[in-house]
Amino acid sequence: MLKVLLLILHILSVMLAFGASASIGFWAGRAHAEPAHLGFMLRSLQKLDRFLIDPGYGLGGITGIALVQVSGVPWTVLWVEAGMLLWVIALGLTHGLLRPTMRRQIAALEADGPTSAEYLAVARKSQGIGLSLSLIAIAIVVLMVWKPI
Repeated sequence: MLKVLLLILHILSVMLAFGASASIGFWAGRAHAEPAHLGFMLRSLQKLDRFLIDPGYGLGGITGIALVQVSGVPWTVLWVEAGMLLWVIALGLTHGLLRPTMRRQIAALEADGPTSAEYLAVARKSQGIGLSLSLIAIAIVVLMVWKPI
């Protein structure tokens, strides 16, 4: 029963986090189409990341670790090792690159506007990091579903 509860919590937390993060491109596109709302959108994405996406992926990782423990799956299985490594990389990218880049993007927007070279450069960097994180999340999902040995 514990395994089933952990699995449900694991899947729901990752669905919530991935769904929210997958929508970021949509919201960014909408805001760039209406630059007057760009600052609001960027600050809202920061809150979405802090209060929904990051906790969801954090809980997904913790419940994933718990699932490995209770299920008896060896830690040395390829899909477990690769999934954990990708999860750690994603956490590092989020906290080490994405959050500081988003802060710089907001600062550049407020200082120089949405057409400035600084803002556009930082926005491209933020977009690239976000895309990388999405690809990592997809790779983790593929590993968890496929479970190659």
